[in-house]
Amino acid sequence: MLISLIAAMSLNRAIGLDNKLPWPHLPADWDNLKRVTAGKKMIMGRKSYESPDRIWSKAGNVVITRQVDYQTDAGFLVADSLEKALQLVGDVDEVFILGGEEIFKISLPIADRIHLTIVKGVFTGDAFFPEFSENEFIETSREGHAADAKNPLDYAFVVYERR
Repeated sequence: MLISLIAAMSLNRAIGLDNKLPWPHLPADWDNLKRVTAGKKMIMGRKSYESPDRIWSKAGNVVITRQVDYQTDAGFLVADSLEKALQLVGDVDEVFILGGEEIFKISLPIADRIHLTIVKGVFTGDAFFPEFSENEFIETSREGHAADAKNPLDYAFVVYERR
């Protein structure tokens, strides 16, 4: 199974503030996320699940939480660890891990690929994407975009593969 992380982060690695994205809405980022993850199962932490910016997959979703008897909407399973979440997604070719910060930290050592939308700006955050080494990952594609009428900030779609 290919394990892919997918996130949007600012230049200072911020991915969230008060359980929301810290920058203005970027429709192109959402469109890219939907395109890249189409038909794939997703794993997310409880805070990401509870976020107003929550995303999910029709293929299946797992929420990681230590809360016993945590209740979710239909289409979501619950696991108390990353290992159990990976078991619950079953035999799939690829699974996407959506964060947040703690889930990214524990999944980065086993990730095969990282899809990042890099938002060109510095934003206050209380959740950050973890640092990773270019000794472990290599940039395989980058698609830069300038701000436009729909997307108020410059951004880039970047993919990294484990070496």
